[in-house]
Amino acid sequence: MNTPRILIAGTGSSVGKTTIATGIMKSLNYKGLKVQPFKVGPDFIDPSYHSIATNRPSRNLDSFLMSEAQIRWSFSHASKNSDIAIIEGVRGLYEGLNAISDIGSTAHIAKILKAPIILVIDIRGITKSAAAYILGFKQLDPDVNIAGIILNKFSTRKHAEKTVRAIEKYTKIPVIGTIPNEMEQVLQQRHLGLIPMAEFKGKQEIITNMGGLINENVDIEQILDIANKTEEIKEVKEPLWNKNEELSKQRIRIGIAKDSAFNFYYQDNLDAFSENGAKLIEFSPVKGETLPEADCFLIGGGFPEIYSQEISQNTNFLKDLKNTVMENLPVYAECGGLMILSSKLVTTTGDKYQFANIIPSNIIMMTQRQGLSYVEGITTKNHPFLPPNSLIKGHEFHYSKLNEISNTIFGYKIRRGKGIDGSNDGICINNTLASFLHIHIASNPNFAIDFLKLAFKRKD
Repeated sequence: MNTPRILIAGTGSSVGKTTIATGIMKSLNYKGLKVQPFKVGPDFIDPSYHSIATNRPSRNLDSFLMSEAQIRWSFSHASKNSDIAIIEGVRGLYEGLNAISDIGSTAHIAKILKAPIILVIDIRGITKSAAAYILGFKQLDPDVNIAGIILNKFSTRKHAEKTVRAIEKYTKIPVIGTIPNEMEQVLQQRHLGLIPMAEFKGKQEIITNMGGLINENVDIEQILDIANKTEEIKEVKEPLWNKNEELSKQRIRIGIAKDSAFNFYYQDNLDAFSENGAKLIEFSPVKGETLPEADCFLIGGGFPEIYSQEISQNTNFLKDLKNTVMENLPVYAECGGLMILSSKLVTTTGDKYQFANIIPSNIIMMTQRQGLSYVEGITTKNHPFLPPNSLIKGHEFHYSKLNEISNTIFGYKIRRGKGIDGSNDGICINNTLASFLHIHIASNPNFAIDFLKLAFKRKD
C-alpha cells in the first residue's frame, strides 16, 4: 500500500503539534483532498480535533498497545479511500516507553510506516542554536527521515529569517513553514492536555482558524511533495479485532454515553463492536437523557467532574443505571464511567455531588495527578466477560481516586501501572466492570466479541 503520508512530530511537548497538524489537515481538506488522520500514542483529545478537520475518525497508532503488524494493518485499513494520511506525533520525537527504547515513540511509528517527518520546533529565544538542536534529532537515529522543519513562535520576521538561514545551512533540511508567536494562541489546555472538541461550542470556527493559520504560514505544496515520495509499505493481515459471524446476526444493542462529559473512546474499539453486528445507540447524561433501550452499555472516560451538577441532577439516569447494574445487564465503564458509578463526587474544594451509588465509595478529586502510565493487566476469574489470565493493555491518566475499596472484587491484576490501589483494577459488580484503565482492543482482539456474548446470553 502506498498512501501518501506525513508525520508531524515535535522536539517536545507544547511546541504546537496539535494546532499545526490539525491546521494542515484542514488546509488539505480545503483543497478537496480526503485526509485520513492519525495520532501517535493513547491520547483521546487530539484525535477529536483531527476528526472535525477531516470529517473522518482519527485513529491511534501506538507501538506499546499494538504490534508492528497491527499498526500497519490499522494504517492501511483506515487509509483506504483517502488521498493522504496525516499523523500527529506525541511528546518529543524520541520519547517512548523508557529512555532507550523505541517502543511507544513517534520515531518508532515513523519507521514502521516509512513516514517522512515534519519536525516542529519552538524557536523562542534562539536562532543558530535551533540548527544544533535539529542536528541532534537528525543524527540520533539515521533511520528516521526528517524531511522538513516548521518553526513555531517566532517573535519578528527577522528572527524567523535568521533561524531559517542557520537551519538550512547546517542541517540541509528545508524549512517549510514559520509561524509567529501570537498566532499559535488558539487552544486552551486542562490537566489532561487540550480541551476536548466535544466541549467547544464553536468547533468549526476553531478548526477553520487553524486551517487559515497554516495556509498563511506553511508551504502546503511542499508538504504534498514530501508526502507523495513515501516508500510503499507491505499490507498485512493482522486485524486489531476478531469477528464472529454468528454473533453479528444477533444485532446486539449497545447504549453508549457520548457527550461533553463522556467522549473518550478509541474508534477501533467502537468499530470492533460495529463489525460484530452491534448497534451503537448514543445518549447524553449531561443533557438530561437516561439510558436507551439496549442490551448492554458503554460509559467511557472524559471529564464528568466538570459536569457534576448536570449529572447529579439527572436522577432518572442515575436511578436507571443502578437498576441496570442490579439487574445484571452488562455495563463496561472506564475512568469517567467508573466515577459516576461511585456514591458521590467530592471536588477539590469539598463540594459533593450525588452519583449512582453503585460502587460503595466516594470519588475524590485531587490536585495532584493520581495515575499516568501505560498499563498491563491480567484478568482474574472475577471478570464478567473476559476469560481468566487474559492479557489486557491500555493506559491510565486521572486526578481522582476512590476513598473506600475494602471488600472490593477486582477483574484485573495489574503488573504495570497503578490501577485502583497499586495492584488491582476493574471493580466487578454483577455483570459490570468499572476501571481507571482505558483498554485498547489490539491487546485482546476478542474483547468486543466476549462483551457481546455476555449481552446475548443475558438477552437470550
